[in-house]
Amino acid sequence: MPTLSASAVPSDHDSSAPAPAAAGAQARLFIGLWPDDAQRWEARAHQQLWRWPPQARPTPASKLHLTLHFIGEVPLAQVEPLAQAMPASFTAAELTFSHPALWRGGIAVLEPEAVPPSLLSLHAQLGLRLRQLGVALEARPWRPHLTLARQAQGAKTPTNPPPLHWRLAQLALVQSEGGFYKVLRTAEAV
Repeated sequence: MPTLSASAVPSDHDSSAPAPAAAGAQARLFIGLWPDDAQRWEARAHQQLWRWPPQARPTPASKLHLTLHFIGEVPLAQVEPLAQAMPASFTAAELTFSHPALWRGGIAVLEPEAVPPSLLSLHAQLGLRLRQLGVALEARPWRPHLTLARQAQGAKTPTNPPPLHWRLAQLALVQSEGGFYKVLRTAEAV
């Protein structure tokens, strides 16, 4: 099995704090659960079972993850407090992704069969920490999923695809910048 390019794969290590920037500089952040390389390639194989229209933009394997909280744009001065608020560890989550779906706006996703209580608890705990730091959370209910492609209006979902069984053991605070992901802080499952 090939390995993902180091420049495209989230780091397993904390990176140094961002360099000071001009006043008003922002960072676009989210907190997500990262699959390992084998799980990413399994999801990539699932992507290849879909019939994509020409305009579809499949998610690169190196970017596949499960978002827990989209934080959005924050001042750079708020990045370090957010990183410090990340838990040191968490309870691993096991998910079985078996429901391919095409959401409104042409978002192709793979949804889990069920969401375990440990994952719901992690989502709630992180939400509380974020609110305590003044982060406004999304109002819509959280729907765990893997985003397989964007601009996929008209895509054909696979018929009876094999389920993906994942044990998600790494949590990450991630900065999205210029089409690349930079991991700022990680936590490992216990």
